[in-house]
This record gives sequence, structure tokens and C-alpha cells, in this order.
Amino acid sequence: MIARLRRIPLIAWAPVLAFLTLTAWSFASPIGAGPDDDFHLVSSWCAGPTADRTCLSTESPREREVPAALDDIDCFAYDATRSAACQGDDWSWSVDELVVSERGNFIGAYPPVFYAVMGALTGDDIQLAALAMRLLTVVLFTGLLVALWMLLPEVLRGPLAWGWLITTVPLGVFLLGTNNPSAWAMIGVATSWLALLGWFQTPWVTDRRRKLALGALFVVTVLMAAGSRGDAALYAGFGMALVLVLTVPSRGGAWRPWLPDAVLPVVMGIVALVFFLSARQSQSGLGGFGGGTGAPGSLTGGAAGGATDPEAALTGFGLFAYNLLNVPFLWTGALGDWALGWLDTSMPAIVSAAAVAAFVVVGFAGIGRLWGRKAIVLAALVLVLIALPVYVLQAGGDVVGEQVQPRYILPLIIMLGGMLALTRTPRELTFTRAQRFALVAALAGAHFVALHLNIRRYVTGIDASGVNLDAGAEWWWAGPVGPTAVWLLGSLAYALLVWIVVRELGRPRAQTPGMPITR
Repeated sequence: MIARLRRIPLIAWAPVLAFLTLTAWSFASPIGAGPDDDFHLVSSWCAGPTADRTCLSTESPREREVPAALDDIDCFAYDATRSAACQGDDWSWSVDELVVSERGNFIGAYPPVFYAVMGALTGDDIQLAALAMRLLTVVLFTGLLVALWMLLPEVLRGPLAWGWLITTVPLGVFLLGTNNPSAWAMIGVATSWLALLGWFQTPWVTDRRRKLALGALFVVTVLMAAGSRGDAALYAGFGMALVLVLTVPSRGGAWRPWLPDAVLPVVMGIVALVFFLSARQSQSGLGGFGGGTGAPGSLTGGAAGGATDPEAALTGFGLFAYNLLNVPFLWTGALGDWALGWLDTSMPAIVSAAAVAAFVVVGFAGIGRLWGRKAIVLAALVLVLIALPVYVLQAGGDVVGEQVQPRYILPLIIMLGGMLALTRTPRELTFTRAQRFALVAALAGAHFVALHLNIRRYVTGIDASGVNLDAGAEWWWAGPVGPTAVWLLGSLAYALLVWIVVRELGRPRAQTPGMPITR
């Protein structure tokens, strides 16, 4: 048995470890812990098989009678010292008692696909159904990445793995373990462009089945992105445009195979545009920037707690200059500078410092493998990451820290990480042993701290301290596995995952022939 296990390549364990890591995050926070999850859970129940008795019409098209437990499922939000014990023994996880609420996708603010799929899992037990939704997202994420790893040309496996590895601690892994459609937005946007690039690189004549599979994955991931958030539909279309720039032929004879292949992204670009325009989310800011859920007030401040009075008084060029100079705070917000959950679970500086350092190390190595078209797409991505949030903030008279949250642009940040890792031959982005050790230590350490603090916030509130999360626990799931065990198992799984991926991709080795990015 042990001999058989030793014959399994280390990289084959990566999907198992990724699944265990994200499962730990799925249990690291209570139902309703994701930003606006009360809105998204209600919307899922209103799209599910019990909607005829859990989502009743009222005199207003903006309101429905929905389960009272869903309406108050975020009882711990905004107060980091309050544990999830407010969902106590007398909490009703059933859907029997109804209250009137305007917190739901009743007027089509969001695209319907995410809610339709998650709605199929709804039932009379709210907690069980919500957990099933979280685990479905984890399974979809793991399955799609495994499929892409198997199908993509070897030259694109590095961008697939590095893109996710250096951009998702802590915000990305947290969102993948919640009931928020931002998880699907991340998955769809960050994988669709790679599936499309693989589609262009795989010839019909010699590998028809692989090409068809990549085309199918591209369609599925675009639908995931466009069907979850209006802004994600826009991002998916932007990713298609960047891939066209990377692959458009530079010589006449290559146009003949390229043009038929280009039909697929054109068709899916139209599909994404239809989703974007049909979602009322796109009428609130851009793709939902600025409070697309209709939440009272704004989720502001991240770690800082919002704008100060002098900042709030800025207008015109002063407002533009302030936002332009501070927009990197949104980028690093995805790497720990902003709080998790309802922006009430702050991370210590070590998390963001380590996560940003890992991104910079891999990013600068990627810049060292630059060529003309890669420079163009990277410049376009960075420009959008600057211009889009600044435009939305300027239009609303807001400053960085208000309305626009890091999770809104996280799909683009993951895409940027993958684009930075693009090379023209396989195994080209390599690191010394000391650099690989530093990368593993930084990412695993940041994740270790982030997972502990996220669990601590809900088990006791952050007014408690100590390494042992079981001590004095006020809230936890029913079952034999305690919070400390989930933290340690999740942290170990992630550390092994990072070690395996960095070892696989970062070691210098003999070059193998690779298919070029451009024709």
C-alpha cells in the first residue's frame, strides 16, 4: 500500500489538498458570514423548489415574505466582538416562520444563474442547504482547475497555478468558502481566459477531443462568471479580448485556422454582454460597484473604517487625485489590508505583508519573461485596475474605502497574477531553492494566521485570545471536529499544497518544447 502511494506523483495530491483547504474555510465561518450573504441566501431560496412557500409575493415588487432565519442570519455582522452564538439553541434553522424583507434578488439586480443552481439545493433545513452550496462551489473550483491542468498545454499550467496561488490569501479563499456569488465570479473570470487561450493553442487536426473539451470548459466558466455578477460578465469579456490580442496572427497564412477559432469567443462575448446589460446590477455604478445589493449604507473602510471628514469633503480634481493615489489600497485589500466577512474581521499586518511579498516575487519574475504582446495585455489589465475603481468612485463622489470593495476587482487581480506568469516555453518561470522556501513560508504563514483569526472571530469574537480555539468557544458546528482541528488541518493542507505546487513549477529543469503563445 505504501509503495503504491509513493508511486503517485506529488502533484496528483494537489487537488485533494486544495479541496481540504477550502472545506476548512467552508466550516471556518457560520452561515451568513460572507458579505451580503443574507441577500444571496434569500435569493437562492426564492429560486429553489420551496419558493412557493418560502418566497411569497407582497404588494411591493421589491419585497417578499421570506424565512425569518434568513432575514436575521447575519446577527453578528459589523461587531467583531460578537460571536456567532447569536445563532443559538433557540435559533430556527427551518423555513416555517416568514417575515417581509426587501433583501433579495427580487427585481433582477444580479444575473439568475448562480441563484438558480444554488436554489436547487435549498430545502427546509437552512444550515444543511447552505453548507451544501458552499461545498458545491469547492467541488466546482477543484474540478475545473484539475480539468484545466489536464487539458491545457504545459506552457499554460504555470499561469493557472501561480495566478491562484499568489492572489487568493486571505480574501479569495474566504470567499470560496461562503455563499457569495463573488466566488463564482472569481472562478469564472480567472479560468475562462486560460481555457480560451488553450482553445487557440490546441490544433483541430491533431487533438480534436482536447480542443472540444477546452471549448466546453470555456463556455461553462464564462456562464459561471456572467451568471453570477454583472461586473464579472464584463471582466470575462475583457479576458476574451486580451486572449485575442495574445493570439491574433502576425502573418497572413495563420489567419485561416485562427478565424474559425475566434468565432467561439465572439459568440460568448455577446452572451456575456447580454448578461451584463440584463442585470440591473449594471445600472448601479458599474456591474454592481457601489452597493448592488441595496444594502442600507455602504460597507466601508476595510481595515481603516471609512473616510475621514477631510476626505469626504473632496471634490473635483482633489477627489480624483486622492482616489488615483490610493487605489492600490483596493489591490492590497484582497491580500489582507481589508477585513474579511462583513468587513469586520481585520487581519494583522503580517498577513498582507507576506501575501504582497509573494505576489511581488512571482510578478517580478514574470516581468523578467516579457515580450511585446504580454506587455500590452499586462498594461491593459493594470490600466483597468486603476481606471475602473477610480471612475466609479469619482462618479459617486466617494473616496477609496467607500463603496468599491476589493472583492469587486479580485477576479481581475487573479487574472493579472496568471498573465504575469505567462511564458513562451514551459518551465521558464523558475526560482532558487531559497526563493522557493521563502514563497512557501510567506503564503503558508499568511494562510495559517488568517484562518486562525477568521475562526476566532466567530467562535468567541476577537475580544478573546489564545492559540486554542476550543477554549471558551461560544459557537461551533455540531460534530466531533472542533475549531482548533479545522484550523490545523486546513493550515497543514494549504502548506503542503503550496509546497507541492512551488516545487513542481519553480524548480529549474531541462526545457521541453512548448507551443508558442502566438501563431
